[in-house]
Amino acid sequence: MRNIMSRWVLASALGAVALTQASASIVFHFNTVHSGAMPGAPAPWAVMTMNDIPGGVQISLTNNATNPAGQFISRLHLLFNTLPTGSNFVGDPYVTSISLGSYTNAGLSFNVRVNFKMAPPPQRLLPGGTSTFQLFGVSTANFVGANNSAMVHIQNIPPLGDSGKIIAPEPGSLIAIGTGLVSLLGLRRRKK
Repeated sequence: MRNIMSRWVLASALGAVALTQASASIVFHFNTVHSGAMPGAPAPWAVMTMNDIPGGVQISLTNNATNPAGQFISRLHLLFNTLPTGSNFVGDPYVTSISLGSYTNAGLSFNVRVNFKMAPPPQRLLPGGTSTFQLFGVSTANFVGANNSAMVHIQNIPPLGDSGKIIAPEPGSLIAIGTGLVSLLGLRRRKK
């Protein structure tokens, strides 16, 4: 009886974690230079939030308002463990195109490439600006979540106008869920 009860508690806890992940937001802080120049101002230089919506995810990418004037985001790369089936950026003032497929940039692999306006300057994703768009056929649970699964390309970095490719370490919510699962499995093994 006790063994059945512990299995039920473990299954319930895992189910609750899965439901929490399915409806929770994942927040990414782009604060690690992968290649190129270090952006101006303190990190994070950009923040991205991913939320589940019916049939997909909604993504909001913000260029940190404390970044130097003129420093802008030109591209976002993402990696899901399944290829999204479509996208929508109608109404977003910054996105020019979203490509779905297999891409390599700075030695890293991705399957989503979001291109933002490069010119004229008022149309760029400048400090304080937020771009919002949707990807379909995936959920937050399909996002790979490893250290190299999200990267932004920041341009016009002072003082020389250089560029840098910035990654977001594994989101905290995914780390917390993984740690919780390992703890639950450890408790289960200890009781045996």
